[in-house]
Amino acid sequence: MDRTTTADDAAAQSVYRHMRLEGATLEQAVERAGLPLAETPRIRARLAGLGLLDPAAEVATDAAAALSRMLDDGRDRLAEALRAVAEHQNDALTLATGYLGTALQATGAAVEIMPKDDRFRLRMETLLEHAAATTRTELVAMHPNAVWDERYFGVALERTRRQRERGVEIRTLYSQQTLRDASLRDYMRRKAALGMRIRAAPITPIRMLVYDRELAIVDAPRDADIGAIVIRDRLLAEPLVEFFEYCWITASDLDDVVGSADESGLTDQQRAVLRLLASGAKDEAIARGLEISVRTVTRIVAELSAQLGAASRFQAGVKAARLGWLD
Repeated sequence: MDRTTTADDAAAQSVYRHMRLEGATLEQAVERAGLPLAETPRIRARLAGLGLLDPAAEVATDAAAALSRMLDDGRDRLAEALRAVAEHQNDALTLATGYLGTALQATGAAVEIMPKDDRFRLRMETLLEHAAATTRTELVAMHPNAVWDERYFGVALERTRRQRERGVEIRTLYSQQTLRDASLRDYMRRKAALGMRIRAAPITPIRMLVYDRELAIVDAPRDADIGAIVIRDRLLAEPLVEFFEYCWITASDLDDVVGSADESGLTDQQRAVLRLLASGAKDEAIARGLEISVRTVTRIVAELSAQLGAASRFQAGVKAARLGWLD
């Protein structure tokens, strides 16, 4: 807070005290606070902005009630923002998995459909080795939550090391759910130590790797017979990078997620309370929805707030959503 803002609030607080304690009008309170009447419009705007002044009647309102209204409004806005993000990412998932294959088939671009047969793993490893060896400047990758085979960690780390030694910039986006696995967190730490930039998001819509904006390897999760779609065309690869950029800027740095509390020990009841908290529900509504007492809800919220290092029930819901605990 800068000095101007501090001075403004000091003057507004003095005026507010005279109005509340003495029943003074705004102008009377300004005079009693020893301020010039010319300051009245500025103080009026400040008090009204904080919800401490009824602008029509110019009557001072209760500060506790104003704070409660402001927090409720903040919860409503956060819930709406979270819903909007979820809708955008669901639309992205539909676009990536439902329409991408059709778009590829309609072009004359160099597109290869790799079948998920007995030779798929060997062909994929060969392709990844070639791509890693020929990448010149950039690799972006996105990985949804999945079961990972630790046997390939060493090979992948070696690829990353060789690329970084050549100066290739590598950015990878993981699902926050993936970070709950201790071995995967260690694997990501080792990649980060090599210079890879890593972030995590509540939702990563599709698995893909894009090399130099020219070669893209994209998963086809809704077709069990397709192992991957390989695109060797800049016209199609570049939009995938733009899609990655959108997901990247809405994600969290690895340390912000991995360094926070682990939700692996949460009960189903605690998770349910967290989801309702993030939606802006009050304790009474949570108790009714879960058919438990308000006292039980209060206790659970206190426990979760302590585990998350949150200063309030509202902040607990926000932190839980940000960490991907509500997936």
